[in-house]
Amino acid sequence: MYERILVPTDGSKTAKNAGRNAIELAKDYGSTIHVLYVMDMGDAAFVAIPSDIGETRERLETKGRRFTREIKEMAEDAGIDCVTEVRSGIAPEEILEYIDQHRIDLVVMGKRGRGDPDKPAIGSITHRVIGGTDVTVLTV
Repeated sequence: MYERILVPTDGSKTAKNAGRNAIELAKDYGSTIHVLYVMDMGDAAFVAIPSDIGETRERLETKGRRFTREIKEMAEDAGIDCVTEVRSGIAPEEILEYIDQHRIDLVVMGKRGRGDPDKPAIGSITHRVIGGTDVTVLTV
């Protein structure tokens, strides 16, 4: 039923929990897990000197590789095939593009990531992904 499951991650506890849930589903369906981290460069290009932008990008890439590797290691420990990718851009747009490019069947993501816990129950990125795709999105 689900061949390719996407887990967008920001390294938060909810993203890791979504990863664990996705792994359990992948065991049941024989799926491949895709883990995606999107670097948000924000306004760095407008406020930093070029060398700072490069350093910022490198730090974010390193962080993204660490976050995706954490879920990949959990998947591999469970015997699940896993693909990871780090991209730069606007998170919901990149997630939706990834869904289309890789023919994702299911997205498993946290209700909210590292944002303010006093904000609405579903974070803006999750909300935009849910509204932007016909693919099933399981929020954890």
